[in-house]
Amino acid sequence: MRDEVERALLAKLTARQEYYYTFFSVLQTDLFENPVHREMFSIIDTLYQQGHKFDIIKATQLSTNKSINIHYEVSRIVTYESYHMQFESCINYLIEEKKLSKFKSLVSELSLKMSETGNINELIEYSVGKLGSISEHNDNGLPDMNMQLEGFLHEVNENCKKEGITGITSGYKSIDDHTNGWKNQDLIIVGGASSMGKTSLSLNLALNSAKAGVPSVVFSYEMSVNQLLTRLVSSESNVENKNISSGTLNDVDFKRVVDYSNKVKEIPLHIDECSNTSLRYLLNRIRRYVVSKKVKLVMIDYLQLVNNFSKGRSREQEVSQIARALKNIAKELDICIIALSQLSRAVQNRAGCRPCLADLRESGEIEQAADTVVFVYRPEYYGIESDENGNSTIGKAEIIFAKGRNIGIGSVNLDFNNKFTRFVENSDNSLYYKLDDL
Repeated sequence: MRDEVERALLAKLTARQEYYYTFFSVLQTDLFENPVHREMFSIIDTLYQQGHKFDIIKATQLSTNKSINIHYEVSRIVTYESYHMQFESCINYLIEEKKLSKFKSLVSELSLKMSETGNINELIEYSVGKLGSISEHNDNGLPDMNMQLEGFLHEVNENCKKEGITGITSGYKSIDDHTNGWKNQDLIIVGGASSMGKTSLSLNLALNSAKAGVPSVVFSYEMSVNQLLTRLVSSESNVENKNISSGTLNDVDFKRVVDYSNKVKEIPLHIDECSNTSLRYLLNRIRRYVVSKKVKLVMIDYLQLVNNFSKGRSREQEVSQIARALKNIAKELDICIIALSQLSRAVQNRAGCRPCLADLRESGEIEQAADTVVFVYRPEYYGIESDENGNSTIGKAEIIFAKGRNIGIGSVNLDFNNKFTRFVENSDNSLYYKLDDL
């Protein structure tokens, strides 16, 4: 049957050129199993790309395989123009056949790899990547404004039904008031100098979203799982970070650590201590968490520790690719990604040391790819203990929104408690969501 469907598809293509332009994005040579049909499609593809109509003389001239009698093959193909399947049905049938063929090849390939390696994690990662490519079906037809407006109005209607913010909560009322919540498909960049507190803030953001019932995952390249959990539990239990790390806990504090650890278990938060820094590995891991854990918010600590080795490309070009890939996968999977970024040393040479977009290290593409860029700024880190009005800056943090596609720029103020590595609201010195409230 497949051979007949291939002929029918070619016959309908030669008869109606508009089919080619309508379904261009999914018409590919590898849809055809028969090598003669592949050659015929390649000829049709070339003719239509050049703006010509199908013509047997031109087709014969374009043929690279002189053993194929183009006149004969065309005469065989055109008889299938009235084949009972519609053009789109022919395409869908061949796409499914192609997927099935690729899946069978993958099964055989995995059987061979299993006998060559005993590393099950490598096999799983390889399988996830291959399965993702098999399931892809790019149908980038021309957009329909009526359908787009229907989708837009549906989203507006759904947002109107929601109470409070429409996106994913940050856990801080002042931030949520500015952003209306983090949005799916957005890439959020959180920048800050080393030890400024960007990891603590982003960890708080991921924890707070999980407390609100949004499955979240933290990818940590710099800190171990135990270090991150120490920060999380310290932040929630009010037991000092250094005491948890050193084990110098009295009975009361030990009980608090155990109690809050058990509460953290109950929320949909995952920590992934990345053992592989490649971009491909990270993207596959994100896909796995979205599929298996229904994750909607991803936090990456931090951007410059991800690698995408490409021969002949600078590190700046590499980081540009990484930032763009993260934005693309956020759109593809309909999730929100928060990625941390180091700042260049230039910020230290500026009066007041306030960060700006130009300080994002290694790439201007980070700024371009990001929907929102947030900077963590604590003046006391630079020895600035009071602001221009004489107010103390000790324990104070400014969260600067340097870019916001849909929210604009601005800043909000939080307090930073170094003992518990925790950012809190100025007004009531408490988090918007607490584990005690769950």
